[in-house]
Amino acid sequence: MQDKSKISLWEKIKLKFSSKQKKRIKQLEQQLAYIEYDLEKTKNKFNETSKKNFWNLLDIYVTTYNAQNIKLEDTTPKYGLYPNKCEYLKYLFKNIKIETLCKENRQTVPDYLFLWGMQYWNEQLDILNMAYNLKRPLFLLEDGFLRSGTTWVAKSAKPEYQNGISFVVDTQTIYPDATKASDLELMLNDKSLIITDEQKARAKECMDKIVETHLTKYNHQPIYTPEIGRKGVKKILVVDQSYGDMSIAKGLASDRTFEDMLEAAIKENPDADIIVKTHPDTIAGAGGYYKGLKAHDNVYTMTDAINPISLIKYCDKVYVCTTQLGFEALMCGKETHVFGMPFYAGWGLTNDRQKCERRTNTRSLEEVFYIAYIMYSYYVNPNAKSRCEIEEAMDYLLGLRGQYFKEFNIKNEMEKVIV
Repeated sequence: MQDKSKISLWEKIKLKFSSKQKKRIKQLEQQLAYIEYDLEKTKNKFNETSKKNFWNLLDIYVTTYNAQNIKLEDTTPKYGLYPNKCEYLKYLFKNIKIETLCKENRQTVPDYLFLWGMQYWNEQLDILNMAYNLKRPLFLLEDGFLRSGTTWVAKSAKPEYQNGISFVVDTQTIYPDATKASDLELMLNDKSLIITDEQKARAKECMDKIVETHLTKYNHQPIYTPEIGRKGVKKILVVDQSYGDMSIAKGLASDRTFEDMLEAAIKENPDADIIVKTHPDTIAGAGGYYKGLKAHDNVYTMTDAINPISLIKYCDKVYVCTTQLGFEALMCGKETHVFGMPFYAGWGLTNDRQKCERRTNTRSLEEVFYIAYIMYSYYVNPNAKSRCEIEEAMDYLLGLRGQYFKEFNIKNEMEKVIV
């Protein structure tokens, strides 16, 4: 018999209705469910159509009006508009005053316009339309590779922990987009772009510091050596990503890619422990491709928060789709299998399950790092309120991480390394 003390008020009211009334209510509830389902389908279809139209218009614009040869840094004062609030963007270029698009400045004529990647929302479309109508240079901004204290989905975090300090600026497309060549891909593929021995040495010093200090894109996760699966058995890391992230579709991947990746990891390493690691966005509240996966046989799920480099060092091989963690695995000297087409694939460093015909050059790890993290990326120091070099940005993030760890009592097995 149903416990009436544990049912909702609506359920209590329905108990007083006649059988005929209850039957009619059930029919109406089913009809309402169908209507809600249809509305959700229509909404999703509209959103997908809007995204495709946005991407198509963006592709047409950057192809017909190429801003690649425009120098953002000069002595001439410029004015730019951007679709969203970004706290540290104002420190990026001394000569460019970048304001967030609002009602008051929609009628202005900016020198430059900036989009945040290729995500679709109303203000993004407004910026794109302004660029198209005014024939103004359009630049695509995206987070850099050494971003912040916490992730952007950690809404409860203080702004200083959440705000990004590194950016990339592209004139073609965002760097995770493998459907066409970004400025980053063009640089990596340019055989005339020679990275000197001095530049390679600088890249190696930076990579060594990243690996030694466990610096990564988001720096809020505890640093420790995990214990997963059986002792004395090789560990194979399979990396999940945030569901529906732009880098998946644009990185030539899909839901099926993640299924294939896990199947390959299991098949190719029958005697090893397979560790499936969820994405930090999943931990913070978003979904992942392996969200419903249960541990079975030699497959283990790792849902606990952990610094990516701590986990990479614990494992023998790494399987990724498009995540930056694959490049960090290369920095850690791990055999890396790639199932999508991230920026670091196709240059002879990774075991690639796909091929990008455009990518014909070969690059060393130091060259890819120098081009991606130093030449292509911009960094700011919020304390100095100015642009800075990568080395200064790393020191800032280490200090910020130390502050965050102390404030929230985060586990850290290498406390002596933090500056």
